[in-house]
Amino acid sequence: MGSTIINQRVHIGLQQLTALGTVAHSFLGPNKKYKFIQDESTGECFLVCTCFSVMGHLELDCSIGQLANETIQAHQKVFRSGTCCLLFLAGVWSRAALECLHRGISIPDIKSAMLEGLDMCTDVCRSNSVSIADAGLIVSASDTSGTSGSPRTMLRRPALIRSQGSLGNEKHSRIKLSHSRHFREIDKDAEATPQSFSQAVNSEVVDIPRIAEALSHGCAEAMSLVVKACRLQSKYGGRGDSCRTFDVNKLVTCPLPGLSEAHQSVLPGCVVLLSAEQAALVHRMKEKSCQAVLIDGDLSEKYRHLGFNKQTDIRYVTGMSDCKGLRESDAWEDRVLTILLNNSVSLVVVSGEASEGFAQCCMRHCILVVERVRPTVLKDLAEATGAVLVTYATQLSKHCVGAGVKVSIWKDCSGSGRRLSTAVNIVADGSRLVTVVLTSSIQGKLQALEDQFWACAFRLHHALKDQKLLPGGGMTELLCVHHLQNHIEGNGCQTNGKGGLSVPLDKQATGGNMNRDYVLCVMADGWTDYISTLMLNSGTRSKVEAWTTINQQLRYLKGGLSLDVVFSRMLSRDDTESGVVNPDMSQSAEKVYDNVTVKLEAWRKALDLVFLVLQTDIEIITGIDPAQVESKSNVVVL
Repeated sequence: MGSTIINQRVHIGLQQLTALGTVAHSFLGPNKKYKFIQDESTGECFLVCTCFSVMGHLELDCSIGQLANETIQAHQKVFRSGTCCLLFLAGVWSRAALECLHRGISIPDIKSAMLEGLDMCTDVCRSNSVSIADAGLIVSASDTSGTSGSPRTMLRRPALIRSQGSLGNEKHSRIKLSHSRHFREIDKDAEATPQSFSQAVNSEVVDIPRIAEALSHGCAEAMSLVVKACRLQSKYGGRGDSCRTFDVNKLVTCPLPGLSEAHQSVLPGCVVLLSAEQAALVHRMKEKSCQAVLIDGDLSEKYRHLGFNKQTDIRYVTGMSDCKGLRESDAWEDRVLTILLNNSVSLVVVSGEASEGFAQCCMRHCILVVERVRPTVLKDLAEATGAVLVTYATQLSKHCVGAGVKVSIWKDCSGSGRRLSTAVNIVADGSRLVTVVLTSSIQGKLQALEDQFWACAFRLHHALKDQKLLPGGGMTELLCVHHLQNHIEGNGCQTNGKGGLSVPLDKQATGGNMNRDYVLCVMADGWTDYISTLMLNSGTRSKVEAWTTINQQLRYLKGGLSLDVVFSRMLSRDDTESGVVNPDMSQSAEKVYDNVTVKLEAWRKALDLVFLVLQTDIEIITGIDPAQVESKSNVVVL
């Protein structure tokens, strides 16, 4: 494409992304700093402690901010954690790209070197990941015998559990087809399916409380709720203490303002808020197994499903269905009520809204109508009760009715001053659905509590899914910096950069490696900045002290000291003076872990975001004055 003259000061996108990255600084580490966000239009305040909540509530008028927000929200939708790491690294690597541009390094060299650095560190992470068994988070099944409702997940090793006969039978029964892309020979270790889990004596189980503690990241109360939810899923799923996995799809939250945080609880089934009149009906239904129907839509005569097209050749004349003055809605209500009474239905669960008049009519016939129920709850109730979801109430029949539902009052919240003031618990037999009730006397804090809970829940979910963990607290990033340092020094570099890494200055001495090594150096500085921010927010060091300690411990690591000792000394306050390691700090460092997939995906998305902004900056740069081009100190030739 030839050489292009670019003004250094017009890389606005990278500068904006660098500024946005500072949002994540206060959310890293166990001691997160809350932020208040006020809606100017409504006057409402939100207390947030996550990057995606901050970005979601901000009015981002710049394209870079919107792009960063979309990236963060997409990551949050899939993983529900790791957004702070993503935004932080996007910010520091944007700054690194700017430094490389100011140094005269071309964009292709920047991109190739950064990709190489990320690939190297990804390989380091995968090779140094720790299995749950090696992390000491697995116990023998014999140790859990007699512990009812233990929140531990059964794991199986095929060589230990399956008998030789079963292996032989399975081998002969499997048909091997080699001429179709839909069939292939599967490795034995990859054949571990949920159906093949065993409860033999030699089987091993994951110690859910211990792994949850290692993944709490300073949110101990939220993680304790996750452990309780896992215990309930195991208990009410009919599997005793052999719950095979922690199913986040069978988990919902119910934010409840007005009560203190001491009232937070974990309950089977779902929790809904009802009025005092509905609560009186629930009192009469207490401890009774109800017949229930489920409606995916609104419970009203005028409701039509999404995409319904009215006939254009019909003209509206009157609201009367006949000359006797009977309205169409009255006829619809009579028809639906007759269906409910004939099938002995006591509970109607609706995902949308219910007609107020029809709901009152149902109450007079001792039929409870619960509206605005989440679709996930409806789906679970359908699976547990055998009910069939319908779109319109007129579609109901005896084949659509489910059984085995119990309704009870959990807590009276009449002091909150709201119309819906009674929390009611709906439970279906055989359902693994669990509701976590989050309470706070500060309504604006509920969002932060919910974010923390879901982050903890998905960290546990991904850990059980990956079966591997990464050392947390910055240890993985420290290992990456050490690996990049060895790689750069292996190229014969001699000068020190910001992070203590060797950086070449003489092009003739290092040839084509100069640009690559400098990019790797500033990229490693980003990880060093990440570690120092963790230490700052943990209260162990100031930012300057953290940088000094990290560089010193990297030299110890290069001298042959083990990573565990180096990391423990780095967290200890007196590591440089007397060499004494605080045992409590050392033990806490060993207990912190991160998710493998989430962290690596956050790294990849952060670098992709930087590359996209970098390429966009180059393509849209315009408006350079000829006078500016003449000034050699103000341009970069690419």
